[in-house]
Amino acid sequence: MDRAKWGDLPENVLLGVTACLPCRADRVRMACVNRQWRAAVREGPRPPSPAPQLPPLPPQLPWLIFPSSATPSFYSWIGRTSHPLPLPPDVRVARFCGSSDGGWFVLALDSSHRYALYNLNSGHRVELPPGIVSPSGKQFPLVARFATLSASPPTPSSSPRPYMLAAVVLVSRLLDVAFWVQGSQCWFPHRGPRLNQPQDVVYYNGGFYFVTADEGVVVYWPGYGRLTNNQMRMRRVEYNMLRRDDYLEDMGFIGGNGSITRYLVESRGQLLMVARYIYNEGGTEVLRVFRFHVMPLTPAAAISGRPRATWLPVDYLEGRMLFVGKGCSRSFEAARFPGFEDAIIYFLDEGFVHDTTASAAVQERPRYSFTDMGRISGRFSFNAMMICQGKM
Repeated sequence: MDRAKWGDLPENVLLGVTACLPCRADRVRMACVNRQWRAAVREGPRPPSPAPQLPPLPPQLPWLIFPSSATPSFYSWIGRTSHPLPLPPDVRVARFCGSSDGGWFVLALDSSHRYALYNLNSGHRVELPPGIVSPSGKQFPLVARFATLSASPPTPSSSPRPYMLAAVVLVSRLLDVAFWVQGSQCWFPHRGPRLNQPQDVVYYNGGFYFVTADEGVVVYWPGYGRLTNNQMRMRRVEYNMLRRDDYLEDMGFIGGNGSITRYLVESRGQLLMVARYIYNEGGTEVLRVFRFHVMPLTPAAAISGRPRATWLPVDYLEGRMLFVGKGCSRSFEAARFPGFEDAIIYFLDEGFVHDTTASAAVQERPRYSFTDMGRISGRFSFNAMMICQGKM
């Protein structure tokens, strides 16, 4: 068919083509052909039936981003294909710190403490301040390790809504916790004792939950009131954790052989912790899953103000898929995605190697190694280990 005639296809034909495109990225590319195609696949109010209707976009899964200073790309699980990812030069060399729904990334743009929220879909960005201000008024630069948002920033067409950012940061070479609220000119610190090596953060049930290297849990609930000296009042609760039965066994098993890193993810209304066992020689070999369980309130806990909680093992993730990463873990119901396996956890490589192939301007920029990433499915316990494991 003549190329010009392809551009003049009837709307019902274009909508039929759209129905065969389950990935949002494919529909966006289709809308870029010409005005007629864009009008046919646009989202928004349409004439009522019997006029042809836009097929609804099926549920989406996270994109797997492959950073590159030259040719960034992403893999779509839904479309089962890779796409080029056009990005501005500073975003191409940025370090990923976390993400939120709607295509929002938390990025460290360069080594001079420039940070931003960046939207992959629209290119919109929100600049973040480079430093943190102490209650005494002193300002310090910070290095954000990973972060998460309480909600996605509003778009120009949506109604305003407050949102916050919580991050694990390095300040004066010490690991700490910091927050930023929409409209603030700086990050602000938490109140209370310093957390013992925080390993991940998730926004859950209206609060920011942090898990530490010894599996402690500390929660900060934002107030979203008027800012005072760029500070916000937040309620802090540190749980009195009852050590799970096999915690010491875990420490003995991994001792001298590698390390354990932990992720937090909300799943079916519950807070889960995924423990990832990374061996010095073989990379990730085991994943274990635990459920956060708050114990009945006792008089002693009421007096101390520290509720008791523990981590209970979850041996089988029936019907679920988990995608884990610092500040960006998500849980999905496998039944909503035909052809996808359930009881499975996908994990990423969080290691870096020096990029010796990049241009001189970014020669010292570290890049992801992509060697220790894959999936583990089956039962998630030391006794059962795993039914199958696949490295990507």
